[in-house]
Amino acid sequence: MSMPSSSWTTDVFGTQAAAVRLGVGQGLRNMQANAQAAQEQAASRTTRTYGTSRYENQYERLQDELKKLPGARAVKPFEFSYELMLIGNGLLYPFRYSKTKSDVRSARIPSQSRLVQELFTFAPAPKHTQDPFDLDFGPAVPTAEPRGALATVPQGTQLILVPFACNASELLEAYWGSAALGMNRQLEWATDPEPLHLPQSVTSHTPRPISIPNQVTAHTSFADGTEPTLTLSSRTASDQALHVPVQTEAEPVEDQTSEDDATH
Repeated sequence: MSMPSSSWTTDVFGTQAAAVRLGVGQGLRNMQANAQAAQEQAASRTTRTYGTSRYENQYERLQDELKKLPGARAVKPFEFSYELMLIGNGLLYPFRYSKTKSDVRSARIPSQSRLVQELFTFAPAPKHTQDPFDLDFGPAVPTAEPRGALATVPQGTQLILVPFACNASELLEAYWGSAALGMNRQLEWATDPEPLHLPQSVTSHTPRPISIPNQVTAHTSFADGTEPTLTLSSRTASDQALHVPVQTEAEPVEDQTSEDDATH
């Protein structure tokens, strides 16, 4: 599906704007496929497996689709488990804003973590900054200096948000654009949030668990195995006199370890 590039996408990504948009849409489709496959294999009554897989895949599948574009670079924020993609002047940050279709203009960032604070140093400034005696707008939005690889991105880098709506049943919609972080995690859009095309085809996902081959292949039958060594000992005269029964096996030794030991 061909869509004309908006002016802001060309300003941020240059001639690769169309390729980046297609890659982001495909990455989200692959994210959903992987998460649904994980949920199906788990056969769980809850959707926790879907949620965990979806969260991981929203970063990793986008990276798969975008990493081969010229100039693309993976950026790992400080103490964050995943990498974000930097292409041209755009640093992409995907996040789920809803489990159902809803107005993306009223979307909020899911959390106001230190990572979010650092990312939004690459975003436009919010329209309202709380004054020391201004009590009408809730808590002020804190700021934080970028750390780790975020501190190395070029000057002029812009944070491009990729909000999407999905649940364990379907991927509903996705957008991208630039926004400031306002009060109470509310987004103040600097561009019109642009809908992303979500293809129906999946280019990368795991439909079933990986089969681990049997590691024991040489032993074919009991007769072919190595004959065990038997330890024989004679009975003492006192045992024989007291008619102590013959002991054919050593007493089992109780295992002193436990799962608790293994976790420490």
